[in-house]
Amino acid sequence: MASSPPNIAQLVVDGLRSSKIDTLFCLPGVQNDDFFNVLFDAHDITPIVTRHEQGAAYMALGAAQVTGRPAAMCVVPGPGMLNAGGALTSAYWAYARVFALVGQIPVPMQGKGFGVLHELADQTAVLRQVTKEAFAITDPVDATRLIQGAFDAVHSGVPRPVSLEVPANLWTQPADGHITTPEAQTAPVDPDAVERATALLAKAERPLIVVGSGAYGASASIIELAEKMQIPVTTRRQGHGVVPTGHPLFVPITVAHEMWPDVDLVIGIGSRIEWPLLQWGYDADLDLIQINIDPEEIDRHGITTVGILADADEACRALIDATEPTTRPPIAADLAGRRAAFNEATAHLEPQRSYTAAIRDAVPDDGALVEDVTQIGFAAHLFYDHLAPRKFLTTGAAGTLGSGTAVAIGAAQASDSPVVGIVGDGGFLFTATELATAVQHDINCNIVVFNDNAFGNVKRIQKTRFGADRTIASDLKNPDLQAFATSFGVRPWKTDTPEGLRDTLREAIDHEGPSLVEVSVDEMPDPWPFFRRPRVRSKEPGVRR
Repeated sequence: MASSPPNIAQLVVDGLRSSKIDTLFCLPGVQNDDFFNVLFDAHDITPIVTRHEQGAAYMALGAAQVTGRPAAMCVVPGPGMLNAGGALTSAYWAYARVFALVGQIPVPMQGKGFGVLHELADQTAVLRQVTKEAFAITDPVDATRLIQGAFDAVHSGVPRPVSLEVPANLWTQPADGHITTPEAQTAPVDPDAVERATALLAKAERPLIVVGSGAYGASASIIELAEKMQIPVTTRRQGHGVVPTGHPLFVPITVAHEMWPDVDLVIGIGSRIEWPLLQWGYDADLDLIQINIDPEEIDRHGITTVGILADADEACRALIDATEPTTRPPIAADLAGRRAAFNEATAHLEPQRSYTAAIRDAVPDDGALVEDVTQIGFAAHLFYDHLAPRKFLTTGAAGTLGSGTAVAIGAAQASDSPVVGIVGDGGFLFTATELATAVQHDINCNIVVFNDNAFGNVKRIQKTRFGADRTIASDLKNPDLQAFATSFGVRPWKTDTPEGLRDTLREAIDHEGPSLVEVSVDEMPDPWPFFRRPRVRSKEPGVRR
């Protein structure tokens, strides 16, 4: 007797399994009940129930970032999906492979405006804004193809979220076919493009490499290329650790700006390069090699000289094989002098420098640091000693205040190494209730809260721009964070010095179970002059050669 075909809920579970996704960050609800009934029997997939839909999506973001593999979340439609939307747009700009499984109201009810539970007009249109591809099942005939397409998409191409919507009335419907193992597809390296890029490298006198998150898998080849051709390397947000901070050819973004007027060739590797090009300018004397798996980034600014649409490591290996060692003199001594000048110029940024050093001392080399939008998070871009890729997790261009606690919990759940989240007192309370999730599921995350009883960055900007007596909506009255943590079953510590943070954070990391370290701080000096640097080349954004 022939076996009956699986239903749509079973096919989705098969897709999770074929993607080697063994955890589902979720908040169940009535539209997804039939899916969770099938998930109950999938003992190889662990549901992590969160306290808010944004927590489920942020945790999936953290898991995807720290591993480089797809992570999954599941929420109900309408308000549930909208609650997760901020986290999905964060995953979009953080280049994370998040699989978003979203419920939907029954097909006959869609588009009618009846006002059924969790109805949202054109939910798919909303999801298209926060994912790279949005799949929606409306007929069981198409279900297997769409489920397969969604899982293939989250594994392939640009690492960004993919959504799959399943209406409540279709979960139990049978669907022919089966789900196969997703295949990641990348474009082959174009040898003609490599030849043209090699010619530019050979003639360049003052090249610069800018790396982003697309370079995470290419550390060794980028270092080899930089050393062979004597090229300095920098990053703004997401490329930290691709080339370790301590490498003689790495320079902070502030130093890169100092060099920018004289740079004649930029090699972007897995980076949008938007910070230098939009902030610092460009002109006809600047050539650009753009290496990226995203076809939209190859010539986004309209000034690319040579584009290589390929995996970063494969492209860099091709360039290494095609280039002769440079005849340019070694640059390590010059870069060391520039870094020393940078350290002197930023010596006044205390206590930020001392706190980032204390965190580095406490976090093991294989540990990951998650930044929220907070003073020490900003400082970490300039001063933290980044040792390897995927060890500094950020929402990138999204700049999402309040994401850090939940992202850190998700990263900790997916990692065998310690994870530390650094948040401010303002951002902490956005997702602080997810400490309950960490306790319930025994996730060893470590949250450091810098408490100045204010949205400190906002307050400082208001003082600087409008006057010390014209601050508004930036002071905060916080709960007792020690009692707050304890109420969840989280072990708390408290300190007010960098030395105290180093010691307490070490204890927290050694502690079995979730922990919170509160650091009482005052107003901090402004780091932004070392990020936002003036235009030093003539052309404005959008002006072609």
